[in-house]
Parts: sequence; structure tokens; C-alpha cells
Amino acid sequence: MKIEKITNIFFIIIILLIIWKVYNYYNPNYQKNFRQNISELQDKRTELNKIVETATLEISRQNIPNKSMDLDDMSEPLREKMEELGFSSFRFEIINNCNKKYRFYFKVCKGWNLDNLNYIEIIFSPCDSETKEGFHSFDGNHIDVFGAGEEWKILSDTDFI
Repeated sequence: MKIEKITNIFFIIIILLIIWKVYNYYNPNYQKNFRQNISELQDKRTELNKIVETATLEISRQNIPNKSMDLDDMSEPLREKMEELGFSSFRFEIINNCNKKYRFYFKVCKGWNLDNLNYIEIIFSPCDSETKEGFHSFDGNHIDVFGAGEEWKILSDTDFI
């Protein structure tokens, strides 16, 4: 009799967890996810700045025709750091009207609330007013940009496509 009660309680708990996950999937709290990502970026800012320095050195040493790098194209230290932070690749642009040389777009492949936000880029963009802490832009559809301060911003696309 005790085993039957324990099994029933376990089954009810599993059903409740499934219902909760399904509800969260269809009714995500985007604002909470955005705040968590900004907080995570602020916590990892030192590591992110080191990645920018390392990536800048690698770009300067190589001739990269397509202006993007996957994990397979990077040095071992940069790849390990990128994987640790949940990035799968980055692309970059040369900027001429700034004291820094490059703008970086780091594509998130794990963590950073990716399961709810669908597509996320952590962007290092010096001399950009959108990086101001507290900045928020919404395109009216699915794309949000949040400024995290000190030359960093986060782009999220919540569209399922």
C-alpha cells in the first residue's frame, strides 16, 4: 500500500512539472529572461573583455575573408573560453570612427535563457549609444536590444523561426 501511495505522489509531481514546463514554454516571462541575461553579462564582463582582446589578436594575425569564426577556426584557448561562456561563433566588423578597431557579435548556443529567447547575440560595440546601461529598443515584433553598459549590449530575437 505504501509503494502505491509513493508511486501516485511521484506521478502527480511529474505531471505538475510537465504542466509547469509547458505553461512556461507558451507564456515565457521575457522581461525576467532579459534581466537575467544583463545580470549574467555584468557578472562575466571581465571574461568577455578578455575574449574580445584574444579575438582581436587572432583576427590581426590572420586573414579572415568572411569576417566570422566558428569554434573550429579558433585557437584552443579562445575556443575553450567561448565554449565555457556558451558561444558557438562570432562575427566582426571593422569600425573606423572609434578608438577600438572591431565590433564583435558572439552567437549564443547554450545558456543565457536561449530556450525561451530563441536567438541571442552578445555584442561588443564600442562607441555605440545602444550600449548605454538601461538602453532598450524593441522593433515591434520580436527583436529586443538591451544596453548593458561599458560597450556591451544584448540582442534577442524571440521569434520561433
